[in-house]
Amino acid sequence: MASPDIGGGELFGMPATSPGRKLRLRLRHWLLGKSQIQLTVLLTMLTLIAAVFFSWALSMLGWFEFSHITFFAAAIVTICTATPLLYFTMGSMLEIQASRLALSRMSERLAIAFHNAEQANEAKSRYLANMSHELRTPLNAILGFSDIMKSQLFGPIENKRYVEYASDINASGNHLLGIINEILDLAKIESGQASLEDETTFDIVPVIEASCSMLRPLAAKQGVSLGIEMPDKSIMLHAVERMVRQVLLNIISNAIKYSPAESAVRVGLECRSDGVLSVIVSDSGIGMTSDEIKVALTPFGQVSSRLSGMHDGTGLGLPLAKAMMDLHGGALKIQSVPERGTTVSLVFPASRVTVADLTPGPLLESANQNMKPDRAV
Repeated sequence: MASPDIGGGELFGMPATSPGRKLRLRLRHWLLGKSQIQLTVLLTMLTLIAAVFFSWALSMLGWFEFSHITFFAAAIVTICTATPLLYFTMGSMLEIQASRLALSRMSERLAIAFHNAEQANEAKSRYLANMSHELRTPLNAILGFSDIMKSQLFGPIENKRYVEYASDINASGNHLLGIINEILDLAKIESGQASLEDETTFDIVPVIEASCSMLRPLAAKQGVSLGIEMPDKSIMLHAVERMVRQVLLNIISNAIKYSPAESAVRVGLECRSDGVLSVIVSDSGIGMTSDEIKVALTPFGQVSSRLSGMHDGTGLGLPLAKAMMDLHGGALKIQSVPERGTTVSLVFPASRVTVADLTPGPLLESANQNMKPDRAV
């Protein structure tokens, strides 16, 4: 059984330049270069020599008379006792050294794999960002020309089908542009290129109201009631308004899409005594399990079975919202129960909020009634 040859970087705790350390390392490498049988024979011989010398020393002290019978007795006892013990010990020691070497190599491979995975993820994010830029340039031309054709800006189009085709092209282009923008935003955040340089201090109440107004046609189409409860006073938030608006649109539109007809989606505000602000979006839709929430928060993740196929999407809405909240030092919290609904809270730290004497309203109190948290992010 050949032994592995590994270094002893921390052996004996001695400095690397110590002569004693070098001697011990050489002896260690020499010993570990031997097989189990060779080590057993060598150490058995050393033990036998030590036993004979000890017997001779005792005879010199007058304890007993040293003779060839004493020599053979000491040799037989030493060989019969030490050989199996040393053989087993050497085997165990070599196995431990082999395990340490395998563990060391596995750790190195894992470190290399982790480094490669990080580099691949960064390369993927950079590629997505560059690809999104390249796609948006021709897409903007498609949108511009199709909008001109749809509105018949340079004169009427005799065949109405062409007008319908132009409208379809424009609608499809806008849908594609939205997807590309989401991919671009997520790629920028993942690659560390996103920044908060465009931060401003703005009143979040009008932003929430405007977002709900944009989504009312979708709610009407789905047969869902969209209600909001906002305080009369201003609540100033220091953030990137475009990102906050995008997060609101993603979360509220998801609540509308996955709510059954004749149900309600509610949007409200809650400010704790410590100044932390939460925008709460609650629905009574199909809800999610904890495993489904994990999938929904994964980029391009599509929740299976009950939710798949209900609506078109890339699976970037929740991951992008979470990434943007994290970028602001906030949090995205999800409480959901299957077939009973979902409550999503956008939590902003107190350092970004300026508000006085805001108390939660009845909407926010009722939004969490009978809603046990399934997962908080």
